[in-house]
Amino acid sequence: MRLEADTQRVVPAYRLLAARIRADIVAGVYSEGRKLPTESELQAAHKVSRHTVREALQILLTEGLIYRVQGSGTYVNGRQDPQGRYVRSIGSLDEIIVWPDTTTEVLEPFSVVVEPSIAARMGLTYIEVSRATVRRSYNGVPFVLTRHYVDPTLGAKLAALGDESPGEGTVIGTAEHFLDKPIAGARQEITAMNAPEHEAELIGCEAGDAILLIERLYYDADGKFIEFTSSHFNPRRYAYRMELRRSSSSPRR
Repeated sequence: MRLEADTQRVVPAYRLLAARIRADIVAGVYSEGRKLPTESELQAAHKVSRHTVREALQILLTEGLIYRVQGSGTYVNGRQDPQGRYVRSIGSLDEIIVWPDTTTEVLEPFSVVVEPSIAARMGLTYIEVSRATVRRSYNGVPFVLTRHYVDPTLGAKLAALGDESPGEGTVIGTAEHFLDKPIAGARQEITAMNAPEHEAELIGCEAGDAILLIERLYYDADGKFIEFTSSHFNPRRYAYRMELRRSSSSPRR
């Protein structure tokens, strides 16, 4: 049967495919630890585009139902978070710049501010940066507040887009359209901290609660820093999952 978007509810084809694969996992068609069909096989079986398959698998990756092994394929985890948190499984840059099943609220659009320490971290030769503040929600419940910092020139281009939300996408994903070189990677630091009063109110916790601060510095293919982000996460509403696996060439003891 061909998967088509439900025109009455406007459900995208990739969500329909994700729901079908999810149901198969729950029903045991694909048991825990089993390798899923390849993207080409899923594309042929469901008569959808390769893009639809990739978007559907990205949703299941974020949910933690599946994981990828480089050079081998995609496998079933069979685990779901019982607490209703937004569970994110990240193993690549592509998975960082898309947040399936979330919505974004722009609290402060890009504008130029004086931030010497941020400018220095980005390798800028001046003290001004362009900053925007956004809040992301899952099932209507906010779980992270992020401040985005970019070069003022890039910030002006992003500001010209208006207050349109990137939805499931991200600021860095939108910014890449204005770059000469693609985003190649990101440096990340994760710190546990006590929630400041302002941030706590916006992510649904109490001031002083333990939260996560995740800072990322994105760079392009030439090594030039493009964006710095500072994100405050409510850990009761968010889980960060990574699959760490030993390569086949690692020595055994």
